Amino acid sequence: MHTTEIGTTESRLGTVKYVRLRKRWHWNPRKGLVNLVLLMFVLFFLLITFYYSATKSQGQALDQSITVEQGDTLWDIALHYYPQADPRRGVAEIRSLNNLKTAIIYPGQILRLPY
Repeated sequence: MHTTEIGTTESRLGTVKYVRLRKRWHWNPRKGLVNLVLLMFVLFFLLITFYYSATKSQGQALDQSITVEQGDTLWDIALHYYPQADPRRGVAEIRSLNNLKTAIIYPGQILRLPY
């Protein structure tokens, strides 16, 4: 910021008065619009970043895996892990999540369970 103090000086040319000059801030619509667009872009980027990190961590926290043991059936697994729900719905969700075409499962097979 350039300023000059008010005062007088004596010189060969006579008395010279200095006036304090202040640079006033003025709104520049073009710069304001550019800054607004940049701010919106940064906020949008942060929002998307937090959204994807939250959904990724939720997906990992909500999935549960089990290993099928001898004699297990999808019906028994659905009854055990979802006792309050209809077992048919549990079986359908387990099949869908694990891409099973039939209800046949084998010992040692790892199944992902929803919620």
